[in-house]
Amino acid sequence: MSTLPTGLFIASGALILYFVIGRWYKSGGSDLESIPRAPGGHWLWGHERDALIKPNGSFYTENFEKCGAPVFAMKGGFFSGDILAIRDPAAITHIFTRHPYDYHKSAFIRPLVERLLGRSLPWAEGDEHKRQRVALAPVFTHESIKRMEPEVRHASDTLVHLIAETINSNSSTKTGDNTIEIDPLTWTCRATLQIIGSVGFGQDFEMGGSDDAKGILAAVHEVVELGMTPAGFIAPLVLRAFPFITDLPVKAIQAHGKAKTILRRLAAVKVEEKRRMNDDKDVGGKDFLSMLLKMQDVYNVELNQILDQLAMFTLVGHDTTAYGISFALYNLAHNKPAQDRLRNELLAFHSSEPTYDDFSNRLPMLEAVTKESLRIFPPTMHTERIALKDDILPLRNPIRDPRTGEEVHSLAIKRGQTIHISHMALHRDKSVWGEDASEFKPERWLSTLPGNDGGDESTVHSLPPPSGSTRGWSGLFSFIEGPRLCIGLRLALFQYKVMLADLIKNFEFLPVEGPDGLIETVFSVTNQPYVIGKKSEGVKLPLRVRCLH
Repeated sequence: MSTLPTGLFIASGALILYFVIGRWYKSGGSDLESIPRAPGGHWLWGHERDALIKPNGSFYTENFEKCGAPVFAMKGGFFSGDILAIRDPAAITHIFTRHPYDYHKSAFIRPLVERLLGRSLPWAEGDEHKRQRVALAPVFTHESIKRMEPEVRHASDTLVHLIAETINSNSSTKTGDNTIEIDPLTWTCRATLQIIGSVGFGQDFEMGGSDDAKGILAAVHEVVELGMTPAGFIAPLVLRAFPFITDLPVKAIQAHGKAKTILRRLAAVKVEEKRRMNDDKDVGGKDFLSMLLKMQDVYNVELNQILDQLAMFTLVGHDTTAYGISFALYNLAHNKPAQDRLRNELLAFHSSEPTYDDFSNRLPMLEAVTKESLRIFPPTMHTERIALKDDILPLRNPIRDPRTGEEVHSLAIKRGQTIHISHMALHRDKSVWGEDASEFKPERWLSTLPGNDGGDESTVHSLPPPSGSTRGWSGLFSFIEGPRLCIGLRLALFQYKVMLADLIKNFEFLPVEGPDGLIETVFSVTNQPYVIGKKSEGVKLPLRVRCLH
């Protein structure tokens, strides 16, 4: 027998033994055998490939319903052991609010986050996360966000002008009802990038028209498109088994760093400009960069970390907000009564331009649309955590041990246990949100609704009780919960509402007729839409639009 086959045989045997021992260690002493299991599962991919490629988080939703429980076990890929899928609110609060630093991102996710966003807040864990969170908190207070209002309004006004100009200059493509087809993502991404560039470090991205803006948007698009290919779905399974691959010069992995590199370069130039003007010691600057430079000595923050934070703010802040607004427009296009009701509320508002405080609490239909759209289409599809030690997860909703029929009120898990939380399965749980959980119904967030005759008000109780939902914003998991709650939540919601309000006041949005107007979503960096049956054509969210003025 030659040396090569012998060495290959020994290496293969060692690898198999490694996975078998690892699987045995993770399962020993845990209660995963006492919970329902997802049926089937590929011998190599386990259930993970289905979890990644099935649209709208349906793998999790379907198996929660099949198992009749808020938890189930699923097979991990590459013999990596069972994964625990949960949507029980008590277990989620235990992980994210009560013991957030006992559960970290997996070994392969952190290097990818670092490549995409640097060693910024999403990358940090434990004490480092606590330190960064404290240092960044002053940047995102109510008062800080209020001071950013001019930049938000300017970008929103420009967005309305550009869309109106496009509609009027494309008269040849208008249909009989004076509409043209657009993809709102093309527009909202440009507007939110403009806002984050302005309030982040005083950078004018020319509404996506500058060379740097085009480079950033193209880099993000490349990463998303790669993630939607067959290789993109398989990559996370391979990386989990072999995390060292994240250090190799693979194109799909290297692509993650392009946008960050552009942003760090731009931010570094702004730092030098401010230092030449001595502005970093002057309280006058109101953008993120000025505030971070003022706090640099107080919190002992290195310049490299400041540049990473700015890259993170820009990439995460513009992308997730733009998608949220676009999904809201899609939902409203397919629900004309809700769109009309929202427009009437906005046009009837006592002031021509609502203030920051008005957007926070004086526009109930806008608030309802915002919450309902973020419930139906959260920014991300699922979150993964790894237990750092043996633990007991409490269950608010007890389950039955499939072997004995006994009621189970908690689960023992072992150190190294992988846990999946599906945002969409949480938000579309019929046992919590009702039989219409998958439908866009903003009225569920309003305490009263018009009666059937349009006259008397009738009280409606369609929201779940606090015990039935998570401790996240408005009982949703869209922005996580606990110390990991999105630190930029206030700015995200403010720009979301300002732009959505301006768009609905000035345009009517309608669905594209037929199958080409229906979308599904899949996870690639964030929740990505595509036309049903046309995933190979990439990210698309088609709508029709016409001017109202």
